[in-house]
Amino acid sequence: MLAAVYDGKDLVLKEDVSLPKLKESDVLIKVKAAGICGTDLSILKRTYQIPVPRILGHELSGVVSEVGKKVTQVQVGDRVTSEINLSCGNCYFCKSGQRTQCLSVKAIGIYEDGAFAKYIKVPESNLHKIFDIPFEEATFIEPIAAALQTFEMAPLQQNDNTVVIIGAGKLGLLILQVIKNRGRKAIVVDKSHLELAKELGADVIIPLEKDPVKKVMEETKNIGADIVVEATGTPDSMDLALSLVRNRGTINLKSTHGIRTMTDLTQIVVRELKLQGSRCGPFTPAIEMLKEGKIQVKPLISATFPLTQIKEAIDAATKSENIKIILFP
Repeated sequence: MLAAVYDGKDLVLKEDVSLPKLKESDVLIKVKAAGICGTDLSILKRTYQIPVPRILGHELSGVVSEVGKKVTQVQVGDRVTSEINLSCGNCYFCKSGQRTQCLSVKAIGIYEDGAFAKYIKVPESNLHKIFDIPFEEATFIEPIAAALQTFEMAPLQQNDNTVVIIGAGKLGLLILQVIKNRGRKAIVVDKSHLELAKELGADVIIPLEKDPVKKVMEETKNIGADIVVEATGTPDSMDLALSLVRNRGTINLKSTHGIRTMTDLTQIVVRELKLQGSRCGPFTPAIEMLKEGKIQVKPLISATFPLTQIKEAIDAATKSENIKIILFP
């Protein structure tokens, strides 16, 4: 089959990659669409080291092509997506409903071959039906779930009225829509995509260069935001988040892949701040929100490419003016 294989230095397009072999509880999916994620770009920039060779890609949708002998919940022809994390089901975290923290967790497109290929193999337990959601839109289900997880880990309280999002990329714009679905005031801070943020419901947009601390304090009567979500992955954003959040407020962290920063721990202690990280989230409500039109993803799709143009697609994904690039294997 055709697949883009990362060899530790570059992506190599190969036409003779063997079809994945199924175990009894596995499903073979014919990939219809795959999103290029920041994780993929970090791997290609070699700031995130993974075992190689590896087929990247974990934001996917497709059609069930073959099923293992013990598969009962899906059948050939079903339109599906897959969760990224493969968990053991037996450790403390799995048994207590915390699959993302599985002691032997492996991620699709990172430790197992992913979706930048004609076909991908996943366990039946990872699959979710996407109904009539268009394939390219269904690639957003995994990041929508991650956006929802932000407020699963740190639930919005009754008096949490103002949320600041630092970052108007894919994840920031999805988090924005989750916030607006929950009836809160949303302020978005970034260098770009602010007009799109406004179209998607932001109450206030603030260019990063226009003194966001002053603007947020004006909007909050000099108290600060109840919640600040950091969704840029840049080292300086933690300091900005500390400057924007109110005393006893919450900073939600969404950055991954080796970002390190110096943080004023005294502020966190004296101001009694909460720091909450979160990662992958619940697929079922993400699918429902997308299916019901509560989350808009079409405006986030900057371009689409066939898998044969993977190099051009990756190049497009690295450009700041683009939000989301979709591959059609």
